[in-house]
Amino acid sequence: MSNSTVEHFTLRVKAKKGVNLLSTKSRSGQWLVSSELLTGGKHSTATVDVSRVDGAGPRDGDSSSEIMQLDFEMENFRSKSVTRRIMWHIDYRGRNPPPDLEKVVTELTVIQRDIRAIVPLAMDTEIINTAILTGRTVAIPVKVIAIELSGVIVDVSAMVECKSNNEDIIKVSSSCDYVFVSGKESRGSMSARVTFTYEHLSAPLEMTVWVPKLPLHIELSDARLSQVKGWRVPILPDRRSVRDSEHEEDEDERKQSRGCALQYQHSTLQVFTQFHTTAAEGTGQVVTMLGPDWLVEVTDLVSDFMRVDDPRVAHMVDSSTLAGREPGTTLFKVVSPLVEAVLGETLVTVAEEKVSITDLKAQVVSSLSLSLHPSPGNSHTIIARTSVQQTLSFFKQEALLSLWISYSDGTTAPLSLYDPKDYNLVVTSLDEKVVSVTQDRAFPLVVAESEGAGELLRAELVICESCQKTKRKSVLSTALATVRVHFGSEEDPTYDYDHVSSRPGLGEAGASTTLRAEVDRKADPSQDSRMSSASHPTEDFPTIPTGFVQVTRGLTDLEIGMYALLGVFCLAILVFLINCIVFVLKYRHKRIPPEGQTNMDHSHHWVFLGNGQPLRAHNDLSPQPESPGNPLENVQTCCHGDHHSSGSSQTSVQSQVHGRGDGSSGGSTRDQSEDPLNSPTSKRKRVKFTTFTTMPSDELAYNSIPIADEEDLEWVCQDMGLQDPEELHNYIRRIKEIA
Repeated sequence: MSNSTVEHFTLRVKAKKGVNLLSTKSRSGQWLVSSELLTGGKHSTATVDVSRVDGAGPRDGDSSSEIMQLDFEMENFRSKSVTRRIMWHIDYRGRNPPPDLEKVVTELTVIQRDIRAIVPLAMDTEIINTAILTGRTVAIPVKVIAIELSGVIVDVSAMVECKSNNEDIIKVSSSCDYVFVSGKESRGSMSARVTFTYEHLSAPLEMTVWVPKLPLHIELSDARLSQVKGWRVPILPDRRSVRDSEHEEDEDERKQSRGCALQYQHSTLQVFTQFHTTAAEGTGQVVTMLGPDWLVEVTDLVSDFMRVDDPRVAHMVDSSTLAGREPGTTLFKVVSPLVEAVLGETLVTVAEEKVSITDLKAQVVSSLSLSLHPSPGNSHTIIARTSVQQTLSFFKQEALLSLWISYSDGTTAPLSLYDPKDYNLVVTSLDEKVVSVTQDRAFPLVVAESEGAGELLRAELVICESCQKTKRKSVLSTALATVRVHFGSEEDPTYDYDHVSSRPGLGEAGASTTLRAEVDRKADPSQDSRMSSASHPTEDFPTIPTGFVQVTRGLTDLEIGMYALLGVFCLAILVFLINCIVFVLKYRHKRIPPEGQTNMDHSHHWVFLGNGQPLRAHNDLSPQPESPGNPLENVQTCCHGDHHSSGSSQTSVQSQVHGRGDGSSGGSTRDQSEDPLNSPTSKRKRVKFTTFTTMPSDELAYNSIPIADEEDLEWVCQDMGLQDPEELHNYIRRIKEIA
């Protein structure tokens, strides 16, 4: 110090093992330095005695001055770096010594090489936070290397320390060997930073973190499901009961007892999202992966977290197929694996209306070809295009049939979407010399036998055997498939599959790429280049020049029965009309009898003669209205004599009278006003015709005709020839016994 008055002091140095003290020397002409060095087994010491030269005063203007130099060396070590300590103790003996002794410890880090910098390296500069969707940690390994002065690179990953600048975006492991996201992060960043430290050196690792955009976009090939007319499938028990069943026989009996029901339409489902991040800290600018027009398919990632809100309405056949169960409306959801939250949902409707199969299309697939080329609009994307080849080019080459079902509601679905146990697929070769068919699998194989071309295959979609109502197989639909067999090197025309939505109104789909074998990127349906649906519509096949011919499908048992019943009804109506025409013609040409002639030839037509007053006064008889010109009124009696009633004053007689040709009743009577009492004809017997509208009951069988005086009654019959009253009474008695 410039103002220091210290003239003499002693410096004692103690070094731990691994450091050897070598020598001391003076660095100033004003100070005399003398030292004593001792080396031990655990440490080495040095005692340095320093004194000012006589006559040398303190230097002005200098804040500090260098007095002495201590040389030491480090012993060899095997590790990449070591730390050694040297302790200093100063003893002042001047005229004004400090009150307290001072001790200083110097810590030295010694490394094998001269390292100039460290660099953290990650396997990728971007991390996609799919842990929000799956609940599984996404990690990227990290290595830290050190660069020496000579250019040598050394891995120092095991000796570094690390820390994340914002754990709400990205985290780092305690061993500093990987960075990760756990799904609990709330946002992303294009400059997420993790700092690594090695000794006195430090370096940051910057990464881009993408997070999914919520809610998720759920796409159904058909959001309105219906029953399919005529397609009956077995009613299987619940999956839980099938799993818990111990014996296969019990399971088979349960299946048989449940019977069959109509098949419900199936729908494919896809889940999409956008991954986005912020441009920089504090800016709030959102950046979307590949641009705002692109979506990423994450169906496989969230398949374990798909739920149907009401399983009675619809259920999931597998991770990508939805089927109806009963009419109603429900929600299809994707739930969070980490918290109680819904990541996305869509409405599913199961309609009461039934649909029918309108067409079945079949295409031979002999091989596939894949081509890759960059997207013209985006240099970061690659378009993969798959082409179908239909020609069988060598002997015994096998091919498959691609089958699609078209429904009356305009939707289309691949046959592979349905369980093979729910139908029978019968493929028949129309020319066994060209192609043969192997039927021992769910999807039959087509085998090339010789060269030829044409519609040589017929595919029939048939109801499964357990649901056949009759021995005659119920064919749902039939299709013809074109086959071309050419043994040679001629190039086969390829046909591209252009993905189109299965529902009217949606546009064409954009191309898709693969993102690190985890998710597929698809176009946003809100843009001109729209996202594809999983189910191809009927418009897909006409773009392929295969010459499809629509084949009339066979009639079902129900349709045959309805047509037969309709034919019987038509025949019955025709017979009825012919009968009516004949009846009308018959009565139109029938001769009308002349007035005044009445058929009185039947023995069961009784004529009651009397004054008419007792009948008209009695309530049990209902005579028809009188016809003024009735010629029967003047009919003379044919039987005369005394009348003996033999004690029976009540008789039950049912009289039937032929009607006149003019429609008037032949049994009507005149009113008494037309024949006064003092008229010369007042005592003449009148003919009374009575028709009983209802049969009398058993109790009143003999009380239906009123009692008349014997002098006023005469029973006559024109045809019976009963002149004797006794014979007439006997005849009436027999009628009463029969009644």
